[in-house]
Amino acid sequence: MTLNKRMAALSLLVLVGGFLIYKVYFVSAAISADHRNTENNIASYKVLESQKIIVGKDIDQGYYDIKALDNEAEFFGDKMHKNAILHAVPVHLNGNLWIKGKVEFKPSEFEKAAKKGQKIILKDPGHYVVGAEIQAGNYVLSRTSDRIRVFIDIRDGTKSGSLQTIQWKIGEKVKKPIEIELKNGYNVYIKKMDKDGFISNEDDLILERNNE
Repeated sequence: MTLNKRMAALSLLVLVGGFLIYKVYFVSAAISADHRNTENNIASYKVLESQKIIVGKDIDQGYYDIKALDNEAEFFGDKMHKNAILHAVPVHLNGNLWIKGKVEFKPSEFEKAAKKGQKIILKDPGHYVVGAEIQAGNYVLSRTSDRIRVFIDIRDGTKSGSLQTIQWKIGEKVKKPIEIELKNGYNVYIKKMDKDGFISNEDDLILERNNE
């Protein structure tokens, strides 16, 4: 291989490597924590019906509250009753989404979770960030009934691997308090499903301060 060919091959390798780094680190970072607020969220309002969605073409990237507008709605295979909501779902550039039925994509506003006295009420399944929607602290987790299936995944920001996962089956009795530590920047993913396999916004999750 001549010197010119070697230089051309090296240049091509650098270009390809640079593109991959851009795709992995910069494109995905476009909806990073810096954009996870009302002012910088680059999502835009859309109502769409059954289709495959290409992010950047059919819908802008950003964080969305996703709401079912009919009883046929599905988002990525998750069935949703009418008016069911998924909170602050991140939608990445060039990603592919699949929906059925009529679905509303509304830019998230990241409102703080509701409180009742010293208890934090988590109603909608979806994505929450500690320090934004949820106050940091040590908590005891419970649910208002055992009629829903619950999955919770807690992670340290964008770092890989779960810090803690909690799963409750329908009808399962919690034998001892579930203690969780939430620090600023932690991501909390919540999935709640009813007995028919539909996303559920019923039967709240409760975070109560653990003073011990």
